Amino acid sequence: MKIESHDQTIEALLKGTVFEIPSFQRPYSWELDHINAFWNDVLENISDTYFIGSMVVYKGDRSRVFVVDGQQRLTTIAILLCALREGFKNIDATDLAEGVQAYIQQKDRDARTVYVLKTETSFPYLQEEVLKDSPASIATQIGDEERAIEKAFSEFKKKIAEGTKTIQANLERSPEENRAEVKRWLTEIRDTVLDLNVIVVTLDNENDAYTIFETLNTRGKDLALTDLLRNHFKKMIDEGTEVDHATLKWRGVLDTIRGAPSSLDPDEFVVHSWQSRYDFVTKAKAFTKARERIDATNAADHLNRFSSDAEHWRSIFDPDFRWTGTEKEVAKALEALRIFKVKQSTPGILSLIRSYRDGIIRYRVLRNSIEMIEKFHFTFNAVTSSRSSGGISGMFASFGKQVFNSQDGEGTALVVQELENKLRERVADPDEFDVNFRQITFTRGQTSQKDLVRYILKKVQKEEGSPAVGESDELTIEHLLPQASDRDASIVGQIGNLMLVDKRTNDRLANKAFPEKKRLLIENGYRLPAILTDAEDLTDQVIEANTQRVSELSRSSVWRI
Repeated sequence: MKIESHDQTIEALLKGTVFEIPSFQRPYSWELDHINAFWNDVLENISDTYFIGSMVVYKGDRSRVFVVDGQQRLTTIAILLCALREGFKNIDATDLAEGVQAYIQQKDRDARTVYVLKTETSFPYLQEEVLKDSPASIATQIGDEERAIEKAFSEFKKKIAEGTKTIQANLERSPEENRAEVKRWLTEIRDTVLDLNVIVVTLDNENDAYTIFETLNTRGKDLALTDLLRNHFKKMIDEGTEVDHATLKWRGVLDTIRGAPSSLDPDEFVVHSWQSRYDFVTKAKAFTKARERIDATNAADHLNRFSSDAEHWRSIFDPDFRWTGTEKEVAKALEALRIFKVKQSTPGILSLIRSYRDGIIRYRVLRNSIEMIEKFHFTFNAVTSSRSSGGISGMFASFGKQVFNSQDGEGTALVVQELENKLRERVADPDEFDVNFRQITFTRGQTSQKDLVRYILKKVQKEEGSPAVGESDELTIEHLLPQASDRDASIVGQIGNLMLVDKRTNDRLANKAFPEKKRLLIENGYRLPAILTDAEDLTDQVIEANTQRVSELSRSSVWRI
């Protein structure tokens, strides 16, 4: 491997070179925090030498190089220079604007216009809307990367406009003097940017670049697990055409995950998908494991598996994705797991969903299995807040692998039965459950467990045969003993003092005394437990006794495995 290394200024770097961003690189993703930090660094180093790190490139033809590391900084610098160009134009310093543009846009040997940055993912938005020194000639589509570019460009232009306005507001100078001061200020920023120092590491070929790309990740660079896998698939799957099918399919995987309404971590998906098929592995070790197993003979198969798993995995966290009305029980059980904020069981659930979608197990098996997992996590996590040193995660990863290796429904049923036995062994004892159940509360001042409380009340009222008046999504949590009372919040917020009612009934109950509330509830079709119907007043003892009753019902029936 031949490696050349030398330090250069940004000015020297941009002159006569076209930087192409390879398809395996991640999209531009700097946030406003990064933009503001870079801007402040430039201002703090006006007229000083400032080192911005290293870049790794490999040679293309003629004056073209491909960027392996450093594209985020390089793109940001180009965007800032374009913002400075606009700043010069706004004060009619067209000569200086053209001077800046000369670093962004050049002529090749055939007198064709070329830009300093050539990209695939943000093309043609970056070129048309930012790099080009005139209005865009064609309509451009806006995606996440384009929005990040637009945000950076707008932020730099805003900062330049604010600085310009501040200088021009100086009444002690004439307008001409203020304009000259703005010109001087912008010129200082331009010179500081162009004088930035960078170490450029140049390699001869693409294969060496792949090696460097992977090595950088082990040295703390900002390369995600998904970036490394995309790179590895591209290297292993060479179809001998100009169309990079591996990268396109991998992009489809990421699009599926990022299309969810809530933010999901693609790297977490890779770990869960791998655990559900092969080995329990941490995020830090996932790429090493994948690289050992995925080679040129099986890369296409592995890529296809990730592609199909992406939809299954998203459906675990997105209740509206791929679940039909006839599968609502599973969707509700998965929603409960989101309320519990647990993910240890995800590899096992992913394997079950995959087996169901592949026709290996029936819906009844899927439903019963996931509801069993829901019951376990309610007790283990939501109520007792038990913590695992990795045993639970390893158990579910092993379960997922066994389901994956099962060839038929009968084999999967045996694996599920084995898991059920293991989960029963880990359920908390009754006293521990009851003590922790009493700590689940909801008041105006304690709202963190509101979703959990609603979930519990729905399940318990259904178990007791209490009819739900109105749609379940419209039901509100009623405090039988009003929150405005002088009782302790730990009593008022307990499950034993709460029930779900429709909004109309809730409004009628207001802050009425308990006997009147009881009468109205019964008149409106609600069924109360005997402990409440027999009580003339809601004392602390009555509420605590009702909480204990619900706790016993929960562990012995509703969430019993």
